Amino acid sequence: MRVRDYSRPTTLNPDRLFGQVAQKLAVAIITGGVKAGELLPNEEDLRSDISVSRTAYREAVKVLTAKGLVEARPKSGTRAAPRDSWNLLDPDVLAWHFEADPNEKFIRDLFELRRFAEPAAAGLAAQRRTPADIARIEAAYRGMGANQPYTDAAIRADLAFHEAVFIASHNATLLCLASAVAATVQWSLLLKSIEDRNFFVASLVDHERVLDAIIQRDGDLASTRMAALVIDSLNATLAILAPGTATIVQKSA
Repeated sequence: MRVRDYSRPTTLNPDRLFGQVAQKLAVAIITGGVKAGELLPNEEDLRSDISVSRTAYREAVKVLTAKGLVEARPKSGTRAAPRDSWNLLDPDVLAWHFEADPNEKFIRDLFELRRFAEPAAAGLAAQRRTPADIARIEAAYRGMGANQPYTDAAIRADLAFHEAVFIASHNATLLCLASAVAATVQWSLLLKSIEDRNFFVASLVDHERVLDAIIQRDGDLASTRMAALVIDSLNATLAILAPGTATIVQKSA
């Protein structure tokens, strides 16, 4: 299932030719079109789809090498790297996975990351938040409620809420995970439609409950409520991707 391209998180300018080449090669690697150890398509191979210059191709390969998707082997050319070499938390690598229509296993992996990181961030935020932190989280929450479900403005506000919680944790290592979490949140929101008001209303309540726990400085409660929010989001996402077949994740008692 494809989602709207314009909101995918990426650091590469899609209008630049090397960015287009990098995306095309990355998606081919991620989908298995180019398997680990196989040579990358060269400039001539790509010209049937897009106009490729040697400079753009080389720049694209440099980008993919830095992100772990390809590796240069002496005397054997540039080849696709094995998956365990990929920087899966890189925003571009995540965006390319979403472009390639990620499978259920990858979605569950990302949500498992959220289930570890976000409750911890919420718990710390409750203990360490400043008045400025609370103002930032409250502003994001108000933005979610003030806009129509799943519009650009509502999605931006939702992302701002999660980012604000990470910032309020005042933990630099947790904050490093914020971009990966944001990519997952954004992609799952883009799957939903503006008519899906029931989940939107329930999610708004979940966010308010997290905010209230942070305001109360109750770390355990904030952590528990954030975990419930993440599980609800995972189950809603799985229901869209594989209706009637995906295994529902149960909340902790």
